[in-house]
Parts: sequence; structure tokens; C-alpha cells
Amino acid sequence: MQKFLKILFLILVVPFMASVTISSASAAEKTVGKVIGGQQHRAPDWFKETFLDFKEDAAEAAAEGKHAMIFFDLAGCPYCARMMAESVEPQRALIEPYFNSIAIDIKGAREVSTDGENQMTEKQLATKMAIRFTPTIVFLDENAKPVFRINGFWNASQFRIALKFVRTKAYKKMKIGAFAKLQKSVPSYKMKDHTLLANVTDFSKIKTPLLVLFEDETCTACAELHESVLNRKAVTEELKKFTFVRLDARKDNPIIDTDGNKTTTAKWAEKLGVRISPTFISFDEGKERQRVDGTLYSHHFSAILAYVSGKHYKQHATWLSYLGVRSKKMLESGKNVDLSKDGMPLPQ
Repeated sequence: MQKFLKILFLILVVPFMASVTISSASAAEKTVGKVIGGQQHRAPDWFKETFLDFKEDAAEAAAEGKHAMIFFDLAGCPYCARMMAESVEPQRALIEPYFNSIAIDIKGAREVSTDGENQMTEKQLATKMAIRFTPTIVFLDENAKPVFRINGFWNASQFRIALKFVRTKAYKKMKIGAFAKLQKSVPSYKMKDHTLLANVTDFSKIKTPLLVLFEDETCTACAELHESVLNRKAVTEELKKFTFVRLDARKDNPIIDTDGNKTTTAKWAEKLGVRISPTFISFDEGKERQRVDGTLYSHHFSAILAYVSGKHYKQHATWLSYLGVRSKKMLESGKNVDLSKDGMPLPQ
């Protein structure tokens, strides 16, 4: 009998214990991806340290003949690091005499007031102001009212136009798109081809998700866009789900817009509020869903495309909400989330 029980134990129990051990080992060995490609940085020493009362900060700046410039930052943000290094620090002479610059951490806990009375944390302020990109730079007038906002990284040339637009108070007379056209910008960009670009003149007939890229010959960021973002595998796979069209924002080429109106590329760009080149505007089901006019690398740009093409805007109020879910799945599958400029492979 004892021999029978021993045999039964070997047949039934030992294999079960072995399977449990193997499963436990597999779970322990499961690889979880990492977030890589972030860049540490810090605000310049010449940025102001204040009590973060924007009403007071704006009034103080105005008394000095300046505007307050609020730089919404995030630790490890590669775009913030790049903007500080390329657009802010080298152009200190164009910033410090005309702007009082203040850094805000969008995840921070410092107390901030926008009206001199009500207090909130930096994180709460970022939520209130619907910060969707970092960096976000907001310029305030003497009454602490925003007069201009940059969403994301703008290169040195683009940023100079924005600084001049605010410094000269041109915002009281015109939009920055019109202001940019008045600047003596030398043509420096020849339109680059892309295999997925479609030739469309009647946008009212488009039934697929639509992605419109506005460029022009003065664009200083367009070459990099094509060479470092639009040729990445994850991006091209998403672009295939769109009717992808490029328009010249400064030419009067005749088109029919998404509402069926006869117009030109330049007039449609103006109607849509295109501020600078390059600008992406995505449409789906007859409505604008998301736009981008700051530089994004392939991880974030492919996520924005997927947000629209996959109709995730129906479940997620913002693309950042969807990005969080998408990135979590990538990490849990063992893939790294690479935030860097060269974070995704080129097409094979």
C-alpha cells in the first residue's frame, strides 16, 4: 500500500509542483520595459525666483517694461532640455532684458496663485491650464492674462519670432502667423517628398482620418521633421491609416476645405489658425481632433497619430491620457519606451 501511495504521489503531485515552480520562475523572469531617452536639465540661473504670485509677477515685469514668461517644465523631458540648451540659453540677450522668466514644474507641489488670492499647486495649475506638451511657454501681460502660448519645443529661429511678437506687442494687432509672414525670412527649405503623401484638392470628400501638414519655404524645422520623425517605422505605420497631405501655408493654391468651401491653401491655413511651419492638423469624422506645431519625436508623434486613427479620442479626453495607457502596455510587454530623437528604428 505504501508503495502504491508513493507511486501515486510521483505521478500526480510532483508534476504539479514542477509546473508551479516553472510558472513562478517564468513570472519572475518576465522582462518589464524601461522608460529611456529622458534628459536631465535645469532652469538657467537668470530665471527669476519669485513667490509664484503671477499677478504680482506680471505687474512687476510690466513696471520694468517687460512681460512675464512662464516656462512649464518637466524633469527628464528631452524637449525641455533641448529648448533650454538651443533656444533659451543662447538667446539670453533677447530674453532677459524684455522678459521676467519663471520656471514651473508641471508635477510640482509649490503653491502658485494666478490672481493674487486663490492658491493651487504647480501640478494643479498645469491641469487648470490644460498643459498637454512640455515645455509649454506662456507669456503674460501686465494683468497676468496670457497673450501668447507655445506648446512644445520651438527651435531658436521659431522662438525668436515668438519673442519679437510678444516684445513688440504685435499680439494686439495680429496673429503670429501674419506676423511671421512680415519678417524678412530667407527661403531655406525645399519641400521634401514622402512616399505616403497624397495629392488632394477637395478635402470635403475625404472619408478616412485626414492628416494635413502645413509647411513653407521659410520653415527651419521641416527638414529635421522629415529626416528624424516621418521616416520612422512606427510613424510610417500610423501614417498609412490616414490620407496624408502636405500644403504650402503661404501659397494661394486653390482647394476645397473640409467644410466644402472653395478657398486657397494660405487662406485655409489662416482660417485654421496655423501659427508656424511645420504644423500638423488631424481630422476624423469631419472634425479636427489634434494639432501639433511643436517638434515631437517618434514615440510621442506616433501616439498622437494612433490616438486619432484608432478613434481613441472617444474614450480619452486628451492624447496624454491615451499615451499613458499605450506606454504602460509597451512597458508590460517588455518593450522600452524611448523618448529620444532617435528612439525608433527606420523602416527596413
